[in-house]
Amino acid sequence: MTGVFVARAGLALLCGALLSLAFPPIGVWPLALALAPLILLTVNSSRPREAFWPGFFFSIGFFALHLLWLPQSFGPYSGGLFWLLYPPLLAVLGVFWGVVTFAARFLGGRGVGALWLLPALWVVMEWARTQGVFAFPWGVLGYVWVGTPLAQAADVAGVYGLSLLTLAVISLGVSPLVYHPFERFTPRFAWFCALLVVASWLGYGVFRLRTLTLAAPETAVLVQGSTDPYARANSLEAVDREISLYENLTSGVLRELATPPELVVWPEGVVLDASLGRGQGREQEVQRSAGTASLITGAAAYDEATDEYFNSVYSLSDAQVLSRYDKRYLVPFGEYFPATSVLRPVYRLVFGWFGFDFSQGRTPGASTVPLELPGTRVAAYICYESVFPQVARTMTARGAQVLVNISNDAWFGSGGGARQHFYMGTLRAVETRRYLLRAGNDGVTALVDPLGRTRSELPRGERGALTVRYGERSGITPYIRFGDLLIVWLLLYVVVVVALRRRILGGVAFS
Repeated sequence: MTGVFVARAGLALLCGALLSLAFPPIGVWPLALALAPLILLTVNSSRPREAFWPGFFFSIGFFALHLLWLPQSFGPYSGGLFWLLYPPLLAVLGVFWGVVTFAARFLGGRGVGALWLLPALWVVMEWARTQGVFAFPWGVLGYVWVGTPLAQAADVAGVYGLSLLTLAVISLGVSPLVYHPFERFTPRFAWFCALLVVASWLGYGVFRLRTLTLAAPETAVLVQGSTDPYARANSLEAVDREISLYENLTSGVLRELATPPELVVWPEGVVLDASLGRGQGREQEVQRSAGTASLITGAAAYDEATDEYFNSVYSLSDAQVLSRYDKRYLVPFGEYFPATSVLRPVYRLVFGWFGFDFSQGRTPGASTVPLELPGTRVAAYICYESVFPQVARTMTARGAQVLVNISNDAWFGSGGGARQHFYMGTLRAVETRRYLLRAGNDGVTALVDPLGRTRSELPRGERGALTVRYGERSGITPYIRFGDLLIVWLLLYVVVVVALRRRILGGVAFS
């Protein structure tokens, strides 16, 4: 038994590692078929508790490579201590997937019943990982298809719909190899259904790529300062240096343009103090280099009444602050520290290990609202929020006509996290069919069209400004209209399948 367990664990680890190579930026998407052995190990397991381990070890293999940028990025700043924290993080993520494979086998029984439930439970788990203070959306299966025609279906069902389609096709493909207590599957019929789904899915993607009309009458300038976030001190001198740098970059490119742009975008955290909108003259200073263009910039905000700091994005026109959005989805243990009043000594100890002073962190914003600009609304969201589909969807549902993502991906260092972050964010353009203007402190600064294609980009780490053409769009996609209603339907589906199975088996215990 021990030998069988080790062999199955090793297979799951290997398949998880292969799946990680299917995701951008590597993007060997046929390796999504590495899910097939996991599905078979899960649904054909002889007992429910045995089904936990394929999901657990598959997750370890997957995230060990997919998140390798975490210790690569933060290890140098912690004296290597982050490498010690990496295995426990992988174990926690492994539990998520292990619980899903266990639940599918436990609720569905051995074989085809578990096969019917596994895709639905998997997608619900992906959605659940985007909820709460510990939300961490990395590794959602639908991102495998970024950059392919199959990604176009995201305007109908979002990234979770892409995950469901992927799992459904692979499950149909392996169904003839699944234990069935009543009758044998007909392989030809199962494979015909899988091919029908793929053909319909691909056909829709090709249709959208060929028929979506894109107009780009507006001009924007996206500025990339490429400053070191660890070298900047939160001081007035640092604020002035940062703003002067961005003013010079902006005015320099505007002098080369025959006509002024409609919009200038600066990245997250350019204005490190909380001076915007407080009558201190900072608005005139920030607006100066943009001339007649409207300007969007990341800045700090402070509420004196509650003594709370926010990570915010502002819109300005004619040196006046028009609106402000406070980041709602904060990076856990980076910007936001749960239960600070109780765990403050623990936080101070851990931060001391890393050589940093513990700060209170930021407060989440209260609402997801677009920024106001003259004649239009902008879905402007900050860094980490680009991997939460509900942010861009909610803002476009409230009238936003273009997406603006400001970020400070210099924190990723030299690892692959910045590219992963960018590619995941490009799917927001497909889901909403909006142009995406992205300005990062050291990249990725780019223009993404409503088909999810990167039209122009500044090299990461290069200081400069990118002039792009974009258009304002007001159409409502099915995903904007219905959001993640798919999750509700999947939960109802699970309840119905479990109830029917129990009725058919006459209340026999799930085994």
